Parts: sequence; C-alpha cells; structure tokens
Amino acid sequence: MKLSPGRISHLSHLMLQRLWRDDLADFKDEAEALRLVKETLTRILSVDDQVDTLVRQKLTRQKKVTGSREWQILYDKYFREEMDRRKW
Repeated sequence: MKLSPGRISHLSHLMLQRLWRDDLADFKDEAEALRLVKETLTRILSVDDQVDTLVRQKLTRQKKVTGSREWQILYDKYFREEMDRRKW
C-alpha cells in the first residue's frame, strides 16, 4: 500500500499518542520513538507492496483475468500464503 510521507507521519503520531495514552509505553526520547515508528510502518508497507507485486505477476503468468472472481480468490490465497512465508 502506498502512503505519502505525510500520511505515514500522521499515523505514526496517532500510534505514539495511543501507546502513551493507554500507558503501554514510556518514551525517554519522543523524537527517536517517532522516528522508529515511522521507519517500522514504512517497512511493513513495503513488504505489503512487494507481496502484492509478486502475487500479481504470478496471476499474470497463469493468464487469469484481472478482477474476475477466480482472480480475486487466488489473489487472496496467494497473498496470505506469501505473507505467512514472510512471518507477517
């Protein structure tokens, strides 16, 4: 999933606020914590994009009609399998 840097920043701030508000974490350096959340979120979304590209290539090689019911079922199945392989 492609998100703009602004959206990633916004989500990161929301996540940090929630962690702090729910007393799940304390931060010695809030700026460092924010940087780490942004970096982690970016990496997670990057894996999602890589898997999406891989699955779409696989379905194209199988000559499946994009958007068909069969394509969607196989896409979901292959996406889950690949994410499981990557331990996500």
